[in-house]
Amino acid sequence: MRPNPELNVRSRVALWSTWVGSALALAGLALAAGQASLTTPGDGARQGPQTASAPELRHLVVFHTNDIHGQVLPRPATWLKDVDPLPDSGGLPRLAATLRRERAEAEADGAAVLVVDGGDWFQGTPEGNLDQGRGFLAALAAAGHDALVVGNHDFDHGVEVLTGHLAAVGLPALLANVHDAAGAPVPGTRDALVFERLGLRIAVVGLLTPVTPDITHASTRELTFEDPVQALTRVRAALGERVDWILPVCHLGVENERALAAALPWLDVVVGGHSHTYLRKGVDEGATLVVQAGDKASVLGRVDVWFDADGHVVKKSARLIDLYEEPAAEFRNASVDALCQALAGRAAASMDEVVGTLTAPLEQSRRPLVNTTAGNFITDLMRARTGADCAVHNRGGIRTALPAGPVTRRDLFMILPFANHLATLELDGATLIEIMRRSVEDADARPLEFSGMTLVVRMEEGQPRFVELRIGGAVCEPAKRYRMTTNSFLADGNDGLKELASASPRELDFILLRDLLEQAFAGQALTPANDQRYEVQR
Repeated sequence: MRPNPELNVRSRVALWSTWVGSALALAGLALAAGQASLTTPGDGARQGPQTASAPELRHLVVFHTNDIHGQVLPRPATWLKDVDPLPDSGGLPRLAATLRRERAEAEADGAAVLVVDGGDWFQGTPEGNLDQGRGFLAALAAAGHDALVVGNHDFDHGVEVLTGHLAAVGLPALLANVHDAAGAPVPGTRDALVFERLGLRIAVVGLLTPVTPDITHASTRELTFEDPVQALTRVRAALGERVDWILPVCHLGVENERALAAALPWLDVVVGGHSHTYLRKGVDEGATLVVQAGDKASVLGRVDVWFDADGHVVKKSARLIDLYEEPAAEFRNASVDALCQALAGRAAASMDEVVGTLTAPLEQSRRPLVNTTAGNFITDLMRARTGADCAVHNRGGIRTALPAGPVTRRDLFMILPFANHLATLELDGATLIEIMRRSVEDADARPLEFSGMTLVVRMEEGQPRFVELRIGGAVCEPAKRYRMTTNSFLADGNDGLKELASASPRELDFILLRDLLEQAFAGQALTPANDQRYEVQR
């Protein structure tokens, strides 16, 4: 289900534990900070001081995108209600053309422009994943961004593949809080880029969620992830008086981006990504404006910032520009159009083939303690394939819903875009109980979908408490050994399930999950199970 475009997040979460500390500690960190890795694009001289005839306020427009996830083609705007026919939304070519139009209008009004992106570039569509994402990155590089932060899914094929892409394509990539074992920036990235705009030196700093090693390729565990607050404080101290304004571009998730703003109240604007949040007018965290532009190239974000003669921000606002219509031909980006057309052509031959039919929809849900038909369908097929006692799949790995009706190979890719195969592990009941207990009780738990199990939960003062786990209808015995099938992502210990990485024995089945679904359809009609496997006691 697509997030509500009018979502205006007001909840506060606790700051990451490493963020908690006194202002004195942060000041000490700033004094001890080393030299930041930065680049100043171009070699033009900085503009001189504002003259008496110059406008009183200087106007900067920041256009921002995030979580494009390889969206080459427009897609039906299924989130719109009571609209018939549904318009198509977005896609990189339409996004690039809209950006050209909006940039031209802003500059005609006397504004300066920056264009930034909040990460997760290619993973998620057949077109985006061709050549492990390199073709899509070439198209993205032509769209006109000044700076892009690396997202967690940009590491999905491994650190070496990503750094190879960056070297080949030349994206202006940022990653201030991630370094190699020697403390050097990840090849192809910088801590910051400094831009000359309006007589101001503006530093754009990139920050990536520190949970990345738990949710992407295992090679990221060889990197060092610094706490974002500490990293931004360090970079600010290193930049010193060489810059006038700092704009963090983040792939942290909206709640953690708000936490960053709360920890560093000197920030005027935080541009975000990772949580796919549609903030129509941004959200205020103290005096800081936090913005995010949804996902899948469905909107273009715009932030207007006005500076006074001394370079202080005196006014700011945010909005999202919907991409339901094609911009005029004069704004088309010929390079982006040609590169995306080539990607679409390569993917279409096999992806548009119908592989079967759904008699009922595969539905998603973000609600806890609720099983979805998509989760039931996938885990039931996993367990049937291996004959295991139970099966578990991470909800975050199921990327879209599918309506009832014909199903194409593209649909299966969209619902399961990651190259995960099956792993069957042998675990004792005590380990299974602990995994399922954490999945419902821990504040930062990531919900699971499962088959062959019933998870009994009791609500106490509004909080879920684990009661018992049943496997095959019988209460799970702590000392008994069980066979559990999961995907290779979880089997490697990701999403906080570290005990799975050392589970032995294990049986590997290298069929991709989306290929498993295609085999199950085999041209026929299938009905997903809609039973609830959580038993909630109120």
